[in-house]
Amino acid sequence: MNTLIKRTAPTKEVIDKEFSIADTYSALEFYYHNNGVYALLQQDLIAEGLWTEGMSGLRNPAHRTVEFYVSKLWPGALPKALPIVAKNTKIIEPIEQIWKWSNFGSMKQVFSRWFSLFGDGFIKVASRNGSDGKASQVYFQNIKPTHVTELKLDDRNYVTKIRIDIPQIKTDNGKITNYYHTEIWDKNTQLFRVWESEKGPGTSENRLGTPITQKSFTAFGIDFVPIVHAKFQDIGETRGAGCFVHALDKIDEANRMATRLHQLLYRFNDVTWAIRANGMDSSGRPLPAPTLNLGESRTADDQSTIKISTGTKVARLPGNSELQSLVPDLHYSDALAILDAHMLELERDLPEMAYYRLREQGKDLSGIAIRYLLSDAVDKALEARGNAETALIRADEMALSMAQGMEIFKNLGNYEAGDFDHIFADREIIPLSEKEKREIAVMDDSLGVSRKTNLSKLGYDPDLEALQKKDEDSDLGEQILSNFDKGK
Repeated sequence: MNTLIKRTAPTKEVIDKEFSIADTYSALEFYYHNNGVYALLQQDLIAEGLWTEGMSGLRNPAHRTVEFYVSKLWPGALPKALPIVAKNTKIIEPIEQIWKWSNFGSMKQVFSRWFSLFGDGFIKVASRNGSDGKASQVYFQNIKPTHVTELKLDDRNYVTKIRIDIPQIKTDNGKITNYYHTEIWDKNTQLFRVWESEKGPGTSENRLGTPITQKSFTAFGIDFVPIVHAKFQDIGETRGAGCFVHALDKIDEANRMATRLHQLLYRFNDVTWAIRANGMDSSGRPLPAPTLNLGESRTADDQSTIKISTGTKVARLPGNSELQSLVPDLHYSDALAILDAHMLELERDLPEMAYYRLREQGKDLSGIAIRYLLSDAVDKALEARGNAETALIRADEMALSMAQGMEIFKNLGNYEAGDFDHIFADREIIPLSEKEKREIAVMDDSLGVSRKTNLSKLGYDPDLEALQKKDEDSDLGEQILSNFDKGK
């Protein structure tokens, strides 16, 4: 559907004079929520003087596709979900503390959802003052991509300028007023500015007036924009591409096919039966259309229906007429097979859909078999995870720099010296079962891998094991003394 693809084209800041990146994000969100998706899109398109046929989102995989990444990108509780690996182990505890201050255990799921849906993820590093007025915490904030109205990156894809317009509501003497909280961070001018006004995102910077807040970057102890940008798929543009944007044509076609089949088969709120008659009068002219009283108010001598012994009512038709169904006599199973074939073709573009078909296999699949069946989806998830974690590492490093400059943390090292460098340990997108892990450990043992390494892979913690053994020995000693006292 050309108009919808124009509406949702991901690759340009301004697709044409009618469609902007804000329109793109809005349309993608319609697809994700899927309730009245085409009705909502049609409203916007009609406002732009464009038309498209009515459809329903009956075969729309957008929500499932996004949720695949929400469940597989950073699943589980912190810090296990993101195990930090660093030469400078002194930074691990501060990073995990920053995550706690940020409520990142919950925040990471929202980030994953927006990241895969819109194709962009933004994390802002901010600080919070204590009761003494001094900075006491450094934490992360999610920025919804729809609120980022201007973005400039350098050749490393680091943010050099960003404008954020967040719609807000305030109440004054019972009167509700809508306004925008506008932030602009500019590395070139080294300024952070804030406006609050009723002027929308379309208002140019020089028409916003005097900012209510203006600070130099040095007030935060930084010389960089404390916001990181991640792209789900980097297609060489300023913005990234989401997980299903490349398949919108095929999604629209699947919904069009399914909608048409439903219309033909069920004829919602439309005539289902017609009375057909080919009678002629004596002069050879067609007789008027036959009539039949099937209303609720009938007279005692109404003979339009007959009730047979089973209680079923059967219509009595005028002579030389027959009742004809308006439901087309199609081979619906064949038409449905065509639709199913189209969905399989769509799955080749959206391999995440295969994850939801695994239950149809009807057998207990191993983790290895599942990863083989989902290899395309796993590859996409690994690429997305790599892009997201690269941005998260930068956010961690920014937060450590700010926290150390504010003396929240001390003696962590120096960013320029590489003391803040870290990565996250490899994790499986589709994890192995405990049985499979043990089988692999046995094979590794036969190849000469040390027992300590194998036990570590299985989650064995020697410190915890020693503590448990100490407790068991203590319990055993107490039991022996108790038995001795009892004369046993």
